[in-house]
Amino acid sequence: MRKTAFLITCGAVALLTTQALAQDRDWDRRDHRYEQRDDRYDRRDDRRDRWGGGGVVLFEHRDFYGDARPIRGDMPDLARIGFNDRVSSMRISRGAWEFCEHAYFQGRCWVYDYDVGVLPNRQNDRFSSVRRVR
Repeated sequence: MRKTAFLITCGAVALLTTQALAQDRDWDRRDHRYEQRDDRYDRRDDRRDRWGGGGVVLFEHRDFYGDARPIRGDMPDLARIGFNDRVSSMRISRGAWEFCEHAYFQGRCWVYDYDVGVLPNRQNDRFSSVRRVR
């Protein structure tokens, strides 16, 4: 009986020790995943700086993904750069910008002075001209 109890106790200790080591390894893996995720966000910020401050970067898809076009000054017709009615998100470095639904600043216009990861449905894929307001 003592021998059986001793073997059960040793097995339980070995099992608990193994689980503790496995949890440490899993926790270590999770840390690396978070570090990689942070690197990805840092790269986005580098991308933003690379295109120059003082402008706006237009993105084809939501959350700053897809084809991108940097804009530094007034752009009366986005068709010139192949981006007419394709804007779904934007990063604004500095200032306020006016986005209009038709070329040459015609139609309805909206002013933004902050990054927009997801444009509202009424504005998504509708911008045809952009200009700096201030």
